[in-house]
Amino acid sequence: MKIEDWDGDAAIRIPEEMLQEMGINVGDTLYLFEEYVGDTRCLILSKKPKDPDRVNELVEHWNQGGVD
Repeated sequence: MKIEDWDGDAAIRIPEEMLQEMGINVGDTLYLFEEYVGDTRCLILSKKPKDPDRVNELVEHWNQGGVD
């Protein structure tokens, strides 16, 4: 991903391949969440508003060494 200037605001450019893999189309809404895995700050993209149980499950998996 790349952060670019878009009419004076920062915009994140997401590669077409990543959008296709996620099933995202032009005009769809994406949500960006900040979570910590251990001491590392991570950003999570989601097609749904925050689902605390799912995000917590992912963070726990990563903390245990999972990489899916």
